Amino acid sequence: MHEAGLVEREFRAACRRHRYRAGEVIFHEGDPAGSLHLIERGHVAVRLTTERGEEAIIDVLRPGESFGEQALIDTSGVRTASVSAIDRAETLALDAITFVRLGEENPQIVRFVMMVLAERLRSTNRELLDALCVVPERRLARRLVRLADQFGDGEGPVTVPVIQADIAAMIGVTRPTANRLLQRAQADGLVDLGRGRVVVVDRDGLRRRSGRD
Repeated sequence: MHEAGLVEREFRAACRRHRYRAGEVIFHEGDPAGSLHLIERGHVAVRLTTERGEEAIIDVLRPGESFGEQALIDTSGVRTASVSAIDRAETLALDAITFVRLGEENPQIVRFVMMVLAERLRSTNRELLDALCVVPERRLARRLVRLADQFGDGEGPVTVPVIQADIAAMIGVTRPTANRLLQRAQADGLVDLGRGRVVVVDRDGLRRRSGRD
């Protein structure tokens, strides 16, 4: 087996597998930092508390992505967001003590984890760049394409289980602005809006609107 495959296998063997029901909270914002989680199955929602004391989804993650990275860096820290399972989910969790032990036994494990963290950081930086430099209409299109890719196979219509308030938080606009943009997208035949959901109807059209076609 290739060395990279052996390293990943050793890493996975050291993790603890967790299973979550749809809607189950994995951890709350403000909880003590515990473990890094790699998503093996399902989708999770990352939530932050707004100034009004409400929780809004700021990101949705799928298999192959990670969350809770701070736990390996600052063991005395706290969770900066809440995370919950959107559907049935499984994660591989690695705590800081195990991470240190693995690194002492095999430095390649540290390299592997750093690659995972680097990819998460790149994703965060892309989202920040969009928030600073991209107009809201394009940000909405990019977010909807990403959600459709996460929840659907192929190019057919995809039901995205998020509400308009969550989409507003994800793209950094007010609820009225998000509603106006979504209504425009619906009028253009790109999406279909319902209670507690958005159906992406024309993913190619959204890609063109996003500027990434």
